[in-house]
Amino acid sequence: MEPFILHFQSFLFVLVRLLGLFIVAPFFSSESINFSLRMIFSFMISLIVYPVVSMYMPKIPEHMVNFGILIISEVLVGVFIGFIVSIVFAAFQMAGEFFNNQIGFGYTEILDPVTQNSLPAIGTIKNLMATAIFLVIGAHRFLIETLAYSFEKIRIVSFTAQVNGGMYKLIEEAIGAMFVVAFKIALPVMGILFLVSLAEGLMGKAAQQMNVMSLSFPLKVFIGTLTLIATITFVSSQMVQGIQISMDKANLLIREWPNP
Repeated sequence: MEPFILHFQSFLFVLVRLLGLFIVAPFFSSESINFSLRMIFSFMISLIVYPVVSMYMPKIPEHMVNFGILIISEVLVGVFIGFIVSIVFAAFQMAGEFFNNQIGFGYTEILDPVTQNSLPAIGTIKNLMATAIFLVIGAHRFLIETLAYSFEKIRIVSFTAQVNGGMYKLIEEAIGAMFVVAFKIALPVMGILFLVSLAEGLMGKAAQQMNVMSLSFPLKVFIGTLTLIATITFVSSQMVQGIQISMDKANLLIREWPNP
């Protein structure tokens, strides 16, 4: 019992950083996983991680207020790492919304089991597909390993000008990468639908008696759906690349974090 009491305060640092990660990180932050399950999972993972990272724990402050500030800073570290990784999932949803209205699915909304929000059909499919890929490639395990590594590099959080500048730059790069990934995923469907719209315009000019608008909607749905099916391998590879980029950004954050 005595070892537990001696290490309890240091153990809390590991627990709250993991909890902060699970509040924001993809899959773990799903509304279908309630807070009690996240807390239990955080506690179980902390039991595994703590013996490995215990040597990197900061000194326990004597004053309770200082201890509370340290706890809050540990939560912020976990939240920030999870946020960097979760940005790429916004790219997948954005890619679906790029061509949602073009195909004709703009008015169809279904409940996304990951976010528990009503989203357009294509965006929801992209989200579910990305979550499945996230688990299949083992990114959830890599995310926990990254957080364990963060205890070695990020001891005490101090928001100096150098730290703030680095964080802003990293967020800027991550959001820029998000738009690039979203554009790459949406490009095949958007390109083909643009050619379909161009062909419809030329047909309307060439044969004005033909009611092109009545053919436009079913034609775009048919061609857009076929293109989605044909490019699913390409989309999967781009999603894997996007998840890897987000993991690299999280590692870069930890590796280059300046310690006082």
